[in-house]
This record gives sequence, C-alpha cells and structure tokens, in this order.
Amino acid sequence: MKVSLVMAVYNGEKYLIEQLDSIRKQTYLIDEVILIDDVSTDNSYELIHQYIDGYKLINWKLIKNENNLGYRKNFKKGLEIVDGDIIFLSDQDDRWHLNKIEVMVEKMSQSNILSLASSFNFMDQDGNCFEIEKQKGKSNNNLLFQEVNKELTKVNLKTVLQSNFSQGCCMAIKKELLKIYLNENNDSVPHDWALNALSAVNDGCYYLNQVLIDYRIHNNNTIGLENLLDEKSILKKRVNRRISFLNEQESIANYLISKKLDNNSLCIRYQQYLEKRKKYMYEKKIFSCLIYYIRGGYKEFGSLKTWLGDMTNIVHQ
Repeated sequence: MKVSLVMAVYNGEKYLIEQLDSIRKQTYLIDEVILIDDVSTDNSYELIHQYIDGYKLINWKLIKNENNLGYRKNFKKGLEIVDGDIIFLSDQDDRWHLNKIEVMVEKMSQSNILSLASSFNFMDQDGNCFEIEKQKGKSNNNLLFQEVNKELTKVNLKTVLQSNFSQGCCMAIKKELLKIYLNENNDSVPHDWALNALSAVNDGCYYLNQVLIDYRIHNNNTIGLENLLDEKSILKKRVNRRISFLNEQESIANYLISKKLDNNSLCIRYQQYLEKRKKYMYEKKIFSCLIYYIRGGYKEFGSLKTWLGDMTNIVHQ
C-alpha cells in the first residue's frame, strides 16, 4: 500500500521546519511527499530545498508554481500529481504527532473507509496547546455536530452538510475518493469539505476520535474558527456569523446538487431549508419564522435551539 502526502506552501518559513520534522520522523514510512510552493515571497522554497538535500529525502519532491494559484487550486494541483493508495493532506505550520500516519493507515485498511479525519489539539503561535470549552452535542473541538462516544465513527451526509467538521490537515483519503473529487470538483467549496461530502455520499466518511495533530492558530488561518475560539463574542458578531455560516452550508449543498450525485433529494431539501431561514432573517419575518417552526420546518435538519437562534438573529440584526 503506497502512502502519499501533499503539502501546499505559501510564505510559511516561520513554522516550516517544525512541521517538516514531524513528517520526516513519522513511525510509518511515507512513500511520496509532494510539496508545492505557491510563489512564496519569503524563504519557504529555499528552506524546503535545503531540508530535502540535507536529509537526502529522495522520495520528497518540491515544485514551485510559475503563478500564484491560491490554496484551493494549489492543493488540487498536488492531488493531481500524487499516485498513492492513501493520500494525506498537510498544512505548512502544524505539528503532527509522530504516530499519525501509522494510526490512520491502520484504520484505513478497512475497505469501507474512503476518508478519515482525526481529532486535533489547538496550538498557539508559540507551540503551546490549549483547550476550548466543549459544547453539548458536539465533538472534535465543536466542529462535528454530533456526540461521539467511540473511537471510530461513521459520519453521514446530513451531518457533513451541516458542518465542515474537519480541516484537510487532519484528513487522509483513498485514491478511489480522489478520483471522484478530481472528476467532480469545481473549486466552489473548500477541498476538505468537498472531500468529506463526496465521501459521505458514498458511505465512506469516518471520524477518528484520537488527537494526532497540533493545529496552529495564528492570524493567517483563523477564518471560519472565530465562533469556536472567541467564547466571549458579542451578540452582534454572532448574528453576522450566523448568516455567513448559512451561506457556507448552502454552498456545499449546491455543490452536490450540481453534480447530480446520489442523495440529491436530501441536499435539495437541505438547500430549501437554508433558503427559508435566510429569507426570514434577511427580511426580519418573525411571524413567518414562527409558523415555519410550528409546521415542522426545522424538524429534519434543525431543533428548537436552531430556531431560537434564528429568532434572536431576526430581533437583533
């Protein structure tokens, strides 16, 4: 079984060496490492080149783009190059636990798993891990909207539609899923969310409730995590974030609908549910939102708490 890794690099010189060390020292040998520099303006490319030469890493390949592609297209370029049976995605500034590859490859030996996401620690800019308050009914640092009580859990499409429950750097995918992704991808949604969604459509999306990576938080990568990290957010910020999050959820539903894949009816119902909620919030229709709840509009995808949050949004926006 061949194991590949793709790292997208852009101006990452500050933390690169620590991450490269954690990859090189893995207890399971990685057969192929592809690093793609997206026209960095710092010394990232030179650092990696020296690192590969210094350790004589003949199975590591460094590529420098001619033009800046952005992180989505840069990851996609890497995924088009690798040919492993299992492919890991890596950011440039994290710190992997040294048994990450070994543990995940062993779990992915099960034929029904197409994608596997591990849990993670939050880590600050200085390399210190920290915890956030766990929210009831959620797991994986509140990214996964379901309670997990066992080590390996299948994540269904309904759950994946509701939340991008894993960063790409925590994921491993099989080549079968990669082929589907490359055929169906149009860069309209983040690659990690798209991969998990396509995996869930094919009943192969799994979560491993084991911490295998320290995920670094700094000013350049907190987008999408503000609601998790800022526990003292003011009400207005939460109101604005709610509508933005609905737009993100709708994007993944539309992505799957456009591909005419299986489970389209579920995605269409979910998209209609989101449209209703957004309409009531944008137009401040308190009574319409109340009637929609009474008639069971929130029953399939939401809850009383969801509805109360929407009503709060209508009142305070």
